[in-house]
Amino acid sequence: MSEKTTESLHREFELERMILFSDAVFAIAITLLILEIKFPVIPENFNNVSVFDFFKPTLIHFFTFMLSFFFIGMSWARHLQLCKFLQQYNNTVIVFNLLLLFFIVIFPFSVSGFAENMHASFFVPAIIYILNIFFVIFAQFLFVHYILKRNTVLTISGNDDEKKYFYLRSKYNFVMMFSSVVVILGVGIISRGNMISMTASLYVLPVFALIMKMKLKKHKPKKSNNLSL
Repeated sequence: MSEKTTESLHREFELERMILFSDAVFAIAITLLILEIKFPVIPENFNNVSVFDFFKPTLIHFFTFMLSFFFIGMSWARHLQLCKFLQQYNNTVIVFNLLLLFFIVIFPFSVSGFAENMHASFFVPAIIYILNIFFVIFAQFLFVHYILKRNTVLTISGNDDEKKYFYLRSKYNFVMMFSSVVVILGVGIISRGNMISMTASLYVLPVFALIMKMKLKKHKPKKSNNLSL
């Protein structure tokens, strides 16, 4: 086996280690989310207690867990698709990958704060949770931009249409989330942290998502194995 082939195999093994490490971090973050949900202690005199009020904190925790689970799952799927284009790495790739994973592992903290204070007028936990989602998308876009635009020698050759579509999808996701955060924060400041007003402002997300989908439609490759996440 030639020295060049040996070096190539060693590089491929190192890249695989980075991907496996990333998969483990995603899996641990999701696992930690469910550990935050505690089944309520049932009192002896349960007849005088409203079932809904009794389980309300648990239901709120489970709702935020479910929302975060699917978001982290979609982030993992995009990470998987991005790594499909990689054939080698450098220190910058490692930095961007760690930056993404950093915001992923913060989720159990932000979810816990958001779920436990959802009913309160103190809206800082909700802002932290929204910003956590934003920075995951932002870090992922930086990663994608570096690989598919700034340093294309790191990627496999060919699949240009697929790469372009993946880049545009990441870019539009970032623009959509940035616009949504601006609207939600603006509503929060104007309403002085009113959770009902902030929740109502979430309608901008499906609106922006629809606009993004229409813009992406003309760029989507006719034949692609990528999931539209």
